[in-house]
Amino acid sequence: MRQTKIIYNPSAVNRFGDKNNIDFDPSLDENSDLDCIFFHSLVNSELMIRRLPNYGTLEDKRTRLKQHLMMEQQIRRIQDAIMRTEEGKEAALILLLQAIPCIMHLENRVGEKLIAMLLSIGASRYQKARRSSYLDGFTKRIQEIVQKQILGTVLRPSQWKFP
Repeated sequence: MRQTKIIYNPSAVNRFGDKNNIDFDPSLDENSDLDCIFFHSLVNSELMIRRLPNYGTLEDKRTRLKQHLMMEQQIRRIQDAIMRTEEGKEAALILLLQAIPCIMHLENRVGEKLIAMLLSIGASRYQKARRSSYLDGFTKRIQEIVQKQILGTVLRPSQWKFP
């Protein structure tokens, strides 16, 4: 549909005031009579381009044309997707290879956030239970758990220090 001049963009901000848009509203006060005549002739010519019936009211014609414009837009999207897969397999592979480290980095950051939140909740509960603002016992206990249960054993504790 290279000859087409009508626009189908349902997310356009001024689609009701743009005389080239299928959603143009001829009844708005800011639209002149020439704009309305232009829109009527545009709809008629677009129907003729697509060999669609040209009878009925303007709303009937608009509805008929809008259905075809939506279908054409979907076909264009499918064609674009096919072209990307035929021409850009290497580019898509590069993007995929770049995404893997990003996903791994995100997973690491989420894990760190979970651990930080657990430590924060544990620290505040420790302080409330002892009615004190000191965390020396808490940090010592966390350090022992990490050294002897997570990163090492009781017989061979790790050398990890609580930061």
